[in-house]
Amino acid sequence: MVAVAFSGGLDSSVVAKCAIKHVRAVACAAFVKGSVDEVMARKGADALGVELVVKELTPENTAGTLRGFELPFAPTLMDKSLWCLYATVSQVAKDAGARVLLLGQLADEQFGGYAKYAEAVKEGGDEAARTLMQTDFQEYARRGRIRDVGACSAWVEPRLPFEAEDLVKLASSLPVSFKIRDGVRKAVLRRAAAILGVPEAQAGAAKKAAQYSSGVQKLVASSSF
Repeated sequence: MVAVAFSGGLDSSVVAKCAIKHVRAVACAAFVKGSVDEVMARKGADALGVELVVKELTPENTAGTLRGFELPFAPTLMDKSLWCLYATVSQVAKDAGARVLLLGQLADEQFGGYAKYAEAVKEGGDEAARTLMQTDFQEYARRGRIRDVGACSAWVEPRLPFEAEDLVKLASSLPVSFKIRDGVRKAVLRRAAAILGVPEAQAGAAKKAAQYSSGVQKLVASSSF
């Protein structure tokens, strides 16, 4: 069995849909009660027909998770928040019996998920957006990957399907117009999701940064750690 870090958005829904075609999979989520992710994860899991295991983030368990926080660079509030989120999700995955956790990171950098890429197209054309995406992809390897893998590794083996060599080559070969089309970001990935059978609510879901949609950043910001 494998676990999928699941928010109910496009990226995690694509990963989950692919996973359940081949293995027994469980969706794992952590969020503050009443957050966007609580609603999206529950609806998304129901729509995909995948088991969902969750843990509510509270000031107490967030502070406890942050006691194990350690990175080889000066962390930002976002770094602390995402560490806490993925460390908690990894614990949920382990408790559910999974040894491997699939993460949806790098879909945005490869398929044009961030609003700044659409702005780059407007201001500097496709090449400007392509360069920015490539820079962000490399920056994730330098910093974000260290954070996310470090957060998960104490509990499970983290894997990032969107960094698979063949997929990276495919994504880099696609024109920017396939990724950002008529104002729609990650257009080609949304089309692929629809072909896979991901319901429209997930395939067309707007991008929401995990640290905000889960509510974890507010908890971390108020913590003394």
